[in-house]
Amino acid sequence: MCIINFRNCICLLGIVAASLGFAQNRVKADSVKKVIDQGILSPSQEIEAYFKLSTYTTSPDQKLQFSEYLLSLANDANSQEYQIKAYAQIGIAHRYMGNLDRALENLFNSADLAGGKQQFKLQLAEVYAEISTCYTQNGDSENALYYGSKSIDLLRETGQRKKLALSLLNLGYDYYLIGNYDSAMAYYNESEPLFQTFKMDLGIAYIVGNRALVFWKQGDNERAKIDLFRAIEMLKPIGDKYGMADYYNQLGMIFQTENNDDEAIKYTSIAFSLSKEIGLKEQVRDASKILFELNLKRGNLDEAIEYQTQYYAYKDSIQNLETTQRLGDMRTEYEVGRKQAEVDLLLEQKRNNRIIMITGGFLLVAFVCLIIIVYSYFKSKTRLSKQLEKQNDDLVVLNHTKDKFFSIISHDLRGPVNTLNGLITVSQLYLQDGQGEKLGGMVDKMGESVDRLTQLLDTLLNWALQQRGHFPYVPEKMDLGELAKDVIDMFKDNALSKKIELEFESDDAFELLVDKNTTSTILRNLVNNAIKFTNTGGHVKMHASKDSSGQFCQIQVTDNGVGIPKEKLDVLFNLDETISTKGTFGETGLGLGLQLVYEFVTLNKGEIKVESNDGNGTTFTIKLPLA
Repeated sequence: MCIINFRNCICLLGIVAASLGFAQNRVKADSVKKVIDQGILSPSQEIEAYFKLSTYTTSPDQKLQFSEYLLSLANDANSQEYQIKAYAQIGIAHRYMGNLDRALENLFNSADLAGGKQQFKLQLAEVYAEISTCYTQNGDSENALYYGSKSIDLLRETGQRKKLALSLLNLGYDYYLIGNYDSAMAYYNESEPLFQTFKMDLGIAYIVGNRALVFWKQGDNERAKIDLFRAIEMLKPIGDKYGMADYYNQLGMIFQTENNDDEAIKYTSIAFSLSKEIGLKEQVRDASKILFELNLKRGNLDEAIEYQTQYYAYKDSIQNLETTQRLGDMRTEYEVGRKQAEVDLLLEQKRNNRIIMITGGFLLVAFVCLIIIVYSYFKSKTRLSKQLEKQNDDLVVLNHTKDKFFSIISHDLRGPVNTLNGLITVSQLYLQDGQGEKLGGMVDKMGESVDRLTQLLDTLLNWALQQRGHFPYVPEKMDLGELAKDVIDMFKDNALSKKIELEFESDDAFELLVDKNTTSTILRNLVNNAIKFTNTGGHVKMHASKDSSGQFCQIQVTDNGVGIPKEKLDVLFNLDETISTKGTFGETGLGLGLQLVYEFVTLNKGEIKVESNDGNGTTFTIKLPLA
């Protein structure tokens, strides 16, 4: 992610031009340090000198050391301006070292101090840009776009065109990450003339390199490679190893997709060495993944295992579920804190208004003043009550969505985990009976089950990152055959364990216009329930056809299982009822699956119905819109 290093190279240097590079920054840092060591500076000069020192230094450890000392000086001087700058520099140092939770903690402290104050609007814009970078580095595009847009809005207001160019470049990259290439190009095109105006060679190099990534995603590999090599050559005299490492990684990935393994290994190895040299965790992680795949393909198992180990080590140090949850919570805490500050301000204004009214009462007729005070009081109270009610309603919705999502996680993970548990149990029996030769096939099945479980966890994590108090509905064209295949593959071992025939048939190749995550949840729940309530030796079938209107795809999930009693059919989709029934093998559940199916079918503008007789099987029929 080249823009992250670039943002810090420029935004934090202030008046220093980007094209001077890291080498000149080190020279400036050494010069400032010598002046400080002479002990001739006044307190105000010393605090400014440490701010420049923390800005110019290229070592994350030294940046953190100088920034923390700057904060202590700012606290002693009770200088809010330098407290804002110190917290921001501490956050940047932690981000360099991969400590994203500590980085955001300090950046939000800086934003809290700068928020709502006209004289600190520019500093707030820079802090928002840094917060956006942290979320980009953690793969949280939604929050990255949110704070990147806030930074650009503030920079447009302040007229800071140089810093605006940098934020436009960064926001363009955030849009590239989510696949919105037109928006990415639009922001790159807006920032390019600004870079040219200010002769910012580093910015122009990143424009060339980041556009190359868009060309690659659009299928123009040759143009992408030419521009990536051009960007690298532009970065070499500047000394920006961060950008070079990232672009070498991108070249490796392009050659890998073209099956040109020699070139892929060549350029990815360069990226790996550069990243190791200057401690870039993200680039080491990405290079390790590519080199693992390439060496595995060539049969170099020792090297493949070494790179795989490094990939997971760096991946876990940068991003894991606990870190992602903490980073998301930090935005919530910051926004809630801002809302609380607004409420406190309203209350303070209310108290001030009341004092003014009381003071005015001494000058006016007592009766008129009393009427005005009472009227204003109740009007303010009503407005405040409505605001508090709305905030409470929003919290209820957030909590409800959280409960639903945890139920989806529990429901979707139970099948793959039970399958894996069953395979482990069978393997133990083989070992006890001395049939070790049969373990080869079981190990392969366990590997497939773990792969499916990992894929499902990644999907659920990405889905969670997209939520903003409700389940997102993002319709896109989806191949029903691919969705159905993923579901069949996920539950084939469950079906096999009960000797149930599981199959999918389709009258045609159907393309749906639906939200991928919720539609996958619908199909997983229906197939899982069918297997759950079908006896050994039974049959479960998913069949797709076009409905009579020609605008919907009709999907039927049919089983010859135990069926559903009439009294349960009447309340099957009732959101106020929770019905949990054990399966034919004693499988348990939360009783929320079909409620979610009903809600997600409605969300996708579809229909659902069920036909069943107790003891004679069940057929669920859903209709989803065709693309």
